[in-house]
Amino acid sequence: MPIKNNSESLRSPYLSDFLYCGIDWSVTTFVAVAGVVGASLSTSIVLILGFANLFADGFSMAVRNYLSTKSKKEYIEKIRKVE
Repeated sequence: MPIKNNSESLRSPYLSDFLYCGIDWSVTTFVAVAGVVGASLSTSIVLILGFANLFADGFSMAVRNYLSTKSKKEYIEKIRKVE
C-alpha cells in the first residue's frame, strides 16, 4: 500500500483534479473568447468558438486524467510485484 502524506489523506481524491481543471478550463475559455471578441467577429461566432473550446478542453482534460490515473495504478502494481 502506498504511503500518503497527511494532506493527501485528508482531502477528496477528486479535489485537486477539480481545482486544476476548473481553473485551466475557465482561463483557456476566457482567452479564446477574448481573442475572438478582440477580432470583432459576430456574437454567433464567439459563442460557437467558446463552446468548441469548452468541449475540446473538457475532452483533453478527461483524457489526461484517465491516462494519469491509469499510469499511477500501473506503477503501484509494478512496485507491489517487486516487493
